[in-house]
Parts: sequence; structure tokens; C-alpha cells
Amino acid sequence: MDQFTSQQPQSSSAVSVPSAVGGTPPISGAAAIPTLPVDESSKTLYVGNLDQGVNDAFLQEIFSQCGHVENVKIIRDKNFAHQGGLSYGFVEFFDHATAASALQSMNGRRVLHQEIKVNWAFTGQAIGKDDTAAQYHIFIGDLSPDVNDEALGKAFNAFGNMTDARVMWDNTTGKSRGYGFVAFNDRVDAEHAITSMNGQVLGSRAVRCNWASQRGVPGPTYQQHGMHGSAGTFKTPTAQGPQLNTTVYVGNLPPQTTQEDLVPFFQPFGIVDIRLQPDRGFAFVKLETHEKAANAIAHLSGSMINGRPAKAS
Repeated sequence: MDQFTSQQPQSSSAVSVPSAVGGTPPISGAAAIPTLPVDESSKTLYVGNLDQGVNDAFLQEIFSQCGHVENVKIIRDKNFAHQGGLSYGFVEFFDHATAASALQSMNGRRVLHQEIKVNWAFTGQAIGKDDTAAQYHIFIGDLSPDVNDEALGKAFNAFGNMTDARVMWDNTTGKSRGYGFVAFNDRVDAEHAITSMNGQVLGSRAVRCNWASQRGVPGPTYQQHGMHGSAGTFKTPTAQGPQLNTTVYVGNLPPQTTQEDLVPFFQPFGIVDIRLQPDRGFAFVKLETHEKAANAIAHLSGSMINGRPAKAS
């Protein structure tokens, strides 16, 4: 129950589960779901495309058909006006096997008036934790492949009130992208972590540390060696565009792509607006903040959308 605040049972919805949940999931509905790295300890599912009539108690009742549900949490996305303001949520099961079974049986089913989208919750997603948007984030580069969220958190936990640590994963390969983010409540603690950890060995590599968020100092451009040993440059995701830019370009989209297909990918990052050009194969997705846009790019680049790897920038 580490990802959620415990929920007290509420009164059951007036709509019975059999009449509110539609039959077998359509293949087309499942195909648009992001392919995320699966941790065998994962037991939390992302549930997107929720009708506004679904509340916590009703969501728990529906998924309890698949096994014991520990917690549920629905996020009311007020910024997302498309299709009447759909919500999304998270369902935590007692174990991984039950969650995996629920993913297979519930993805694409119709609940009230919408076909829900179900997938594993993002690795490191801070559901139920304090919002880190107003905190001090630092970028950790050159991470070795064996460093996960837990190892990153242990390395930086000694520098004060650390609130979050996450490694960015490639959604196609399931491997680390080689960088991550750590959040602190206090700027002094974040500065101490940067000066102390920059150049220190974590796992099998010396890591590079600098500011990642707008509240800190803009980070420099680092050198990264490509697959063939040639040196290239990269910036931290928040430095890849203008500091006020909150819009993500999504390219290489198949012509049959709809706005509904894009929602499960971007809704956890706070959708404000989607402008889709299906005949031209791209879309512009406006998110709540620059940092959320940068994290969406880091998480979603290469994700399979309707059979093609999306290009996010």
C-alpha cells in the first residue's frame, strides 16, 4: 500500500457491476496501450478513460471481481475537457499475479459509457505522495543499467528530506535510459546532494548531477558517448526546450490515430489540450507545466502507438 492513501469503503454505486461493465475487451482498445517495463513486484495498475460517473467505490467493486484490491485512487483531471473531462485512476492489488490477471481481463472493457484503458502504472510514479512540482529537482546522468529507483533513492537519502527518486525507463526495451531525477523539499539539501554526488560512483559508473527543475539553476550540456563511441551532446529533459514551453510534439502517428488513443499515454502528466493532425501523422499535446512536458518526453519517446514507435520532442 505504498502508492496510495488507504481508502475507506463508500456506498456502492447504484449501477450494478454486470450492467455497467461491458463484455470482452476489443483488440483495438488494447493495442494503443503503452508498453511499460514490468517489475515482478508491481501490483498497481493505471486505469484511464474513466467516465465521470465512476467513483472510488465503484472502481474498487469492478476490479474486485479479479481478486483482492488493496486500494484505489481516482484522479479528477479538471484540465482535460476533451470528451467531457474523462478521469483516470490507480488500482493496487494484493499481489503481482492478481494485478496481471486484472490487466488482461479488464483492458478495453466498457464501464458506463467509456472503454477503459488499463496498464501497469509507470515505474516510480508518485501516486499518494506529496506533489513534487513545487520542490527542488536534480538531474542524475550517466546511470549504470543496474541502478533502479530504490538504489537511486538510497544513494541520495542521506542529504536531507528527499521526497522522490526515479529512474527513467525506455518503454520499448524496458531498460534504463541512463538518467533519473531526485526531488528535495529544501534547496540547501538539493545543492548539497549535487556538490557531494557529482562524479561519485553509483553502481558501476560515475554519475553527473545538476539542476533539473526551473526552481534551480539551469543545467549544462553533458557529453554522452553513442553506440559507436562517438561523442554527442545531450541536455537534461527540462533543458531541451524553452523554459515556458509546455507542449509536446508527437510524430510518426498512424493515420487512424484518434485523440482517445493518445489519452492513456499523456493523461498522467496532466493534459490541457490535444491538437491532432491524423492525416499528417502528428499531434501537439499541451501539458500543465514545462517539467511535466519534459518528463512526458522522457517517458514516452519510442512508445508504440497503434503499431508505430512515437517520436516525442
